[in-house]
Amino acid sequence: MRQTRKILEFRFDFKQSAQQTAQALRVSKGTVINAVRRFEQSGLVWPLAEDFKDSELEARLYPQPQKENVSDSTLPSIEWIEKELRRPHVTLQRLWEEYNEAHPDRLSRSRFYRYWNRHRPPEVSLKMIHKGGEKLFVDYSGDGIPYIDRNTGEVKDTRVFVSCFGASSYAYAEATDTEKDEDFVNSHVRSFSFFKGLPAALVPDNLKSGVITPSRYEPKLNPLYESMAEHYGIAVLPARIRKPKDKAPVENAVLQVQQWIIARLRNRQFFSLAEVNAAIAEEVELLNDRPMKDYGGQSRRERFELLDKPYLRPLPAEPYRITRIKVGVRVQPNYHIRFEDHFYSAPYLLVGKLVEVHLIGRIIELYHDGVHVCRHKKGAPNFLYTTITEHMPPNHRYMKGGWSLDYFLNQTEQIGPQTKAVTEKILAGKTHPEQAYNAARGILHLGKTYTNERLEKACERALRFRSPCYRSVKAILEQGLDKQTELIFPTPQSSESHENIRGSQYYAV
Repeated sequence: MRQTRKILEFRFDFKQSAQQTAQALRVSKGTVINAVRRFEQSGLVWPLAEDFKDSELEARLYPQPQKENVSDSTLPSIEWIEKELRRPHVTLQRLWEEYNEAHPDRLSRSRFYRYWNRHRPPEVSLKMIHKGGEKLFVDYSGDGIPYIDRNTGEVKDTRVFVSCFGASSYAYAEATDTEKDEDFVNSHVRSFSFFKGLPAALVPDNLKSGVITPSRYEPKLNPLYESMAEHYGIAVLPARIRKPKDKAPVENAVLQVQQWIIARLRNRQFFSLAEVNAAIAEEVELLNDRPMKDYGGQSRRERFELLDKPYLRPLPAEPYRITRIKVGVRVQPNYHIRFEDHFYSAPYLLVGKLVEVHLIGRIIELYHDGVHVCRHKKGAPNFLYTTITEHMPPNHRYMKGGWSLDYFLNQTEQIGPQTKAVTEKILAGKTHPEQAYNAARGILHLGKTYTNERLEKACERALRFRSPCYRSVKAILEQGLDKQTELIFPTPQSSESHENIRGSQYYAV
């Protein structure tokens, strides 16, 4: 309208011809003639009032065409159309087909579309400017590429992982069997290797492999994913829930992967995950080399070399090794934790507290409150104990390596041969090591309570009566039977004698 006002000013105030006006304003002569004719037909009078708005002038000179003469009673409301379009898989085409089925030949597809475009609420959006090498967006495609297991003939589906940079849209894709923690993290590691550098931040969706508790302000990350990010020194900025525009670059990349990779491979038959990924790798190269109309024919690869690559951080000397992490493991009263059917010691001061267990290769690492506590070699899943002496309370540190058969035999041998013999039988007669060690500890404790001399005599009596156990030794000491100077064995009443007849002396305790 500003240009139109200039045209009218030159024609009516300065009395310039159409040709002179066109040359002065650098527009075509036809534009000048059309503007003047429309003004004359509008019924307006020059000069216009000072408060005459441009929108009013536009409405008088360029009136909008009449609205479609369609009864409102037959058309769905704009609010309903907008609500339906927000539902998954619903399109405007689908809504028009449903409308046409209910009202045949009432409204053509083009008129239905014009009705929506004319009345729909305006969309407000912010154009995001992505800096080079700053953010790597990651997501999964909803559709995968199946393959046939050669051994079972089973058809297995895959998940297609996609990552791309915000500035260049340079993309990487691969297929995995699942979206679980380890597959998710390993896909990141391989994508960093593909890009030959690291971004400043990752922008994942809110799947559980990346984010345990979504939050706009302080999301809680999956421990394995957080460990991987810390290894590479990368910030993690999860997208907001139900805000696809937060990760628009990867949404577009996923669409491109679906249309240019998955669709191209749909008729091919694969027999392993490796075959699927080999085919995807070839298609990714083609996708990154395709010219993009919106960027003057530049390819993703060209834009990556220009915009992202110069700002990537170098990869570390060693790639991230997958770490199996278990959180919320409570230290038991015996200062051990259970991990994969084996027991590992922790400092006894942590009894009752929660620790994190990290399995890195064959090494077990324990963390409490974010601080490294100790490490163990991975043990077999045999429900046995791996104990570090320093983790035991002072009164349990009998010898290096903790309790053992040799330890108790050495301790009881210092008391006497009878005590050692009773201990040997106790240790041999218990099924579980912990039970045997507790009984042997009880024997040693009796020596402190009743003196070692009395304990040695009580053990001698227990062996004589073939009852070498803690309870028998304790009963002998409590009843003072160890103080008897002579052991009396009554003569059996029966003339029969064999090894199964114990005699009354067996019950003298």
